[in-house]
Amino acid sequence: MFVSLSVCFVLLLSYVLSDDITTREGHGKPFGNRKPIQYIEEIDNFPDPKTFNENYIIPYKPVKMKNVAKISPAFTKWTDDYFISLKEPSDHVVSVETRKKEDRTQAVKEMPFVEFVKSYNTSGIYMVNPVPPFIGGDLVLPCPLQCRDIIDKGLVENIMWFSSGGTKSVVHTDSVDNINCLYRGQKSFVIVDPTKYGDKVDIDHPEGAYSAVDVDSVDYTKYPGLSEVEFYHTNLSAGDCLYIPYKWIHQVRSYDSNLAVNIWWDHFKNNDVNWNDCNAKCDPKLTFTKIKFHGFDGQMDNIQQIKDHFQDILKFPKEMDANKFLKAILGNDVPYLKETGRYEDAKSVILELFTIMDLDKDTILSIDEVKLAPDEVWTEGRELMIELGHILDGDMPETDDENQHDEL
Repeated sequence: MFVSLSVCFVLLLSYVLSDDITTREGHGKPFGNRKPIQYIEEIDNFPDPKTFNENYIIPYKPVKMKNVAKISPAFTKWTDDYFISLKEPSDHVVSVETRKKEDRTQAVKEMPFVEFVKSYNTSGIYMVNPVPPFIGGDLVLPCPLQCRDIIDKGLVENIMWFSSGGTKSVVHTDSVDNINCLYRGQKSFVIVDPTKYGDKVDIDHPEGAYSAVDVDSVDYTKYPGLSEVEFYHTNLSAGDCLYIPYKWIHQVRSYDSNLAVNIWWDHFKNNDVNWNDCNAKCDPKLTFTKIKFHGFDGQMDNIQQIKDHFQDILKFPKEMDANKFLKAILGNDVPYLKETGRYEDAKSVILELFTIMDLDKDTILSIDEVKLAPDEVWTEGRELMIELGHILDGDMPETDDENQHDEL
């Protein structure tokens, strides 16, 4: 009898331990530190635009392109001495973060670019800002994007990431397609396929499309889905570029003196591109000074993008009341909006969005309602999102109330 009880106890203990999520590989370790590890395809050239679209954009497939950034004069010109020698306009400033481990609640400073270059090695500050226009001529538009339709309508924004190394991003997604090119240092990327594991990675700050998971020490008790995820890993050296498809989840670390530029373009505008009318041969003279980035304002013109946004918000809670919906959209911006007198206007628009998507009018919005909402809901939702964008940007146009949505 004693032996039987002992055996039962051992079996029960084994079961409990085997079901203890904290014993699984990767708990307490950096994000992506578990097997099996997948590796991203690597190629030795920039594909032509049509091939790039067919092989990577359409199938949502990331790809590392080795040594291709060397086509830009920036690869050899962009030294600190070169930057310091520049005549920067007196009114020009760049945005600078003060912590290398990304914290989206941190205050952002502004300073002249040249001043940043003189101090970043000793102060630990980190530039995150569009490429200063006076050095835009040093950068060639990546060859796969050299299409008239992308240049005229699709380019959204560029960001220059400049530090002394040691930066760590949050786990996040981008609502755009992305090519990230490295001009100095090393970068490592951990990437997750959202079509396979999007429901396992809790993007618990949907207002900023990021997760609060500690990227240095993942806690499976808070983020249990991460114990089931398959991670892609890739490392970039200076001269390499990486394509990250729309909505792919990623986390980035930088090493050594580090300078990268990424280009975001509108994923849904890819459908309108005449890929046969692109540059079959790359134009090394097509630099940033000859193109225009149109910004994120036009992003809310696309109904599918709006649908994706609200499905992301409701992916983990599955349902929420109006107050939680309001918080999910505004996040940490509430105090600032109250201070600037825009909170009540923003709240009114968001609650109207909630009402039109709450199909059964039970004051609870579910992900199923978002998925099943008819076209007329999304048409009205698009107008409301455009209106909300104007409010948040502080540039609400003056219009008669009854015509406000039509004006937008």
